[in-house]
Amino acid sequence: MVTLWGILAVTIVGFVALSFAWRTASRRWAMPCPAALAWTLEGGLADFIAGTERTLERMRLQPGQSILEIGPGPGRLLIPASFRILPGGQAMGIDLQPKMIDRLTARAKAAGASNLTAQVGDATRLELTDGSFDLVYMCTVLGEVPDRAAAIAECVRVLRPDGTLAITEIIGDPHYQSRSKVRQLAESAGLIWLSEEGNWRIYTARYRKP
Repeated sequence: MVTLWGILAVTIVGFVALSFAWRTASRRWAMPCPAALAWTLEGGLADFIAGTERTLERMRLQPGQSILEIGPGPGRLLIPASFRILPGGQAMGIDLQPKMIDRLTARAKAAGASNLTAQVGDATRLELTDGSFDLVYMCTVLGEVPDRAAAIAECVRVLRPDGTLAITEIIGDPHYQSRSKVRQLAESAGLIWLSEEGNWRIYTARYRKP
């Protein structure tokens, strides 16, 4: 007879195996977090581990801003960010995976984030108008993009003059990008270093478009 504990054990083992397979594959190929694991990026525990509140503070969000997150997943950062830019602000998320966009849209609606829109898209070919945003940001996403220089160039293109690009990286993520690598990519794209905040485990670097 199958017990509840048995089902739970099988579920945990299955999740660990799937997560391990994704992380292992990610070290060889640039792969986004599977939509099937989106739930691991939600809730209070995920917020605590990934430092959601601290990251939002480091991005210097302001009311009235137009912001874009590349690779928002289920909206761990984008949904609370959309409230921080009210009144008058608009938030958008671009993700490669349609199922992530569906999950984000549903969660945003449930949270009452009426100023948030989301669409499927490629970080290296954003179908957005030049100079559309005050802030573009990525959190543990840059390393998932095979052509990182192209992704940064697209971020610069859609930023308004004096707009900000914010990159957050967390140790332990299989796609982790070092501070020096991020700075090299940003400055090669013509961005100007503004600040870098954090510690050995998590940091947010900010760059300004001239």
